[in-house]
Amino acid sequence: MRVARNGQGADMSGYRPGVRPWAALRHCVAALLLLFMLVPMAGAQSQVSPVYRFFNQATGTHFYTIVAAERDQVIGTYPQFAYEGAAFAAFANAVPASQPVFRFFNTATGTHFYTIDVAERDRVLATWPQFAFEGAAYYAMPGPGADARTGLFRFFNSTTGAHFYTVSVDERDQVRATLPQFAYEGVAFYVYGADGVPVPPVAVAVPDGFRFLQQASFGATPATLARIKAVGVPAYIEEQFGAPTSGYPEAEYSYLSLDESDSCSFSAAREGAAYSCAINQLTLFKLRNQFFANALTKPDQLRQRVAWSLSQFFVISAMKDPDMEAAYVQARYHQMLFNGAFGNFEDLLLNVALSPQMGHYLDMVDNAKANPAAGTEPNQNFARELLQLFSIGTIELQADGTPLRDAANQTIPSYGQNEIKAFARVFTGWTYPPFDAAQKKGPDDNRYFAKPMVPVAADHDTAPKTLLKGATLPAGLSADIELRLAVHNVFMHPNTGPFFAKHMVRQLVTGNPSPAYIGRVAAAFNDNGSGVRGDMKAVLRAVLLDPEARGDMKTDPAYGMLKEPVLYITSVLRQLGAQSDGAGLERAARAMGQDVYYAPTVFNYYPAEYTIPGTALVAPQFGIHNTNTVLHRMNFAYDMIYNDGYGPDGDVPNAIGTRVDLSAFSSAAADPAKLVAMVNDRLFGGGMPLGIRAEILAAVTALPADDADERARTAVFLAASSFQFQVSR
Repeated sequence: MRVARNGQGADMSGYRPGVRPWAALRHCVAALLLLFMLVPMAGAQSQVSPVYRFFNQATGTHFYTIVAAERDQVIGTYPQFAYEGAAFAAFANAVPASQPVFRFFNTATGTHFYTIDVAERDRVLATWPQFAFEGAAYYAMPGPGADARTGLFRFFNSTTGAHFYTVSVDERDQVRATLPQFAYEGVAFYVYGADGVPVPPVAVAVPDGFRFLQQASFGATPATLARIKAVGVPAYIEEQFGAPTSGYPEAEYSYLSLDESDSCSFSAAREGAAYSCAINQLTLFKLRNQFFANALTKPDQLRQRVAWSLSQFFVISAMKDPDMEAAYVQARYHQMLFNGAFGNFEDLLLNVALSPQMGHYLDMVDNAKANPAAGTEPNQNFARELLQLFSIGTIELQADGTPLRDAANQTIPSYGQNEIKAFARVFTGWTYPPFDAAQKKGPDDNRYFAKPMVPVAADHDTAPKTLLKGATLPAGLSADIELRLAVHNVFMHPNTGPFFAKHMVRQLVTGNPSPAYIGRVAAAFNDNGSGVRGDMKAVLRAVLLDPEARGDMKTDPAYGMLKEPVLYITSVLRQLGAQSDGAGLERAARAMGQDVYYAPTVFNYYPAEYTIPGTALVAPQFGIHNTNTVLHRMNFAYDMIYNDGYGPDGDVPNAIGTRVDLSAFSSAAADPAKLVAMVNDRLFGGGMPLGIRAEILAAVTALPADDADERARTAVFLAASSFQFQVSR
């Protein structure tokens, strides 16, 4: 691809059926409502290959290429080129009876000329020195034949001095009837229709550092991109392992009671400290604002992102009851996940099992041994979810996460009702820790959540038990010893590595990892290289440094994942450099289907194995993606970009709200191509795909040149609300 003297990309011809300035907006809405991810094209390879057509909006001419790599280079480099897809099909290499189609570049006009006529080629070479000969562009047939070939009609545009080519009879007739400056020159040569010809997906390079930050943070920023460029991804991961922990400091959530008091009351004056305490300590208002503020501003991005992913594995929910809505209750649990994000999985599992939050949520707290006289049995809730959701899953897995099958090709259950009953008996004899807070004990404070649960020997079942893989616990063991042995039994199960690996890969990288990818991560879980099992740092290195995660170019259409609502919100705000104290963001996430810390069930906000209808693609985040939540995503983008964001909360001291400053984009708006390039760089890392750049450029160019703010808002909104932005690839 050459560059013309006027700085515009080389291009070809001079007709376009009509530019629709607001097609980009309609494109965004329609694409979002499809609720799909791209599916690989099926079908056998044809002898012919597609010839791609572009419209150069700067010169009013067209360009054609059969080379997919050149197509992708044009899409990735020249925003003024609107990609129009496959125009027709021809041969990439010579076949019997075919002839080369010669390509010239006109250095005076920045356009291309194509001919199959050897005499015309020689005449151009001899007569027109401004035409640089570029050899054979592709191969076509010189005349009609018995196969499905069709004529390629040729026009000369006397205004631009360029040629235009089309196989469409309707387009040919429309040009002849409406554009007198186009001189019809008949059939140039014979090609084939593009229908049914496999078109390779457009591969637009996304810098690896930018892709990494989509996976390992809440959104890229210029500062984090610069740091990765300076030290590289592996070193950046190690830096993140050592970054100070943000989370929820105990000093900020120090009211360790479930009850109101004189110093913490909803009945107090709104402007007073007692009312502020009630809002901040007895609800999740402050905590959820801080979740977003941390995600947007704190430097321990990898730890935060991993903790958020762990909270969707070891799920508790404030949906349970008002006890779970007290700030310290949720803060202590999620701080445990922050602290364990880079530790050992067995320790995490043990801390979850001993957590009064989990005990309260899944009914392990005050779970007593069987009482035949009363007809009661131990509650099985936590035992069941520990096995099904928190460790091994319901079927036996191979090391790469694929199902293990028996001789009849049937899946094999990883546990049965007997094991559930045995684990339920293990988890008897635990209750809330004793209340030891400095403040006065309230009537509800027998339920205390600031420390791990404590054993009650009289309520524990000390009879023998058989756990996973036939492991047995002898009679007479204490509740504490049995719980630790049961957690270790689960931790050592061969399923645990691949089961957890699949969750983390789907949370951070892609919904459809290959079995080999899962196998490599599971191997790191099983052994960190020094004989240690469950090392979270080793797991994260394996997830984030795997070849399937890294690299500038991803051509598999099924690669990547939909940004769940929280990640969509934080990505928009971090990548646009927003200022925020978290105000209003939990409401926006809830409207999109993800009410932070209020998961609807223990199965998380969305099903882990959700498959897009009509496909085989596993895409968990699409489980809450529907016509309603799609519109709320667009409303959020509109509020941030057109409605000045969310204002500061009057009840919060020193509140700043959530706002985006688009002045830098407005300053570039006089040059639409520069503006679109800036949006592309900030929101896509330079990898805005599939011609959306041209759509946005057309929309911006159609706006008055003197309305810089409107141009900036339009460009940013169309990019941020597009499905291409909402799917991390």
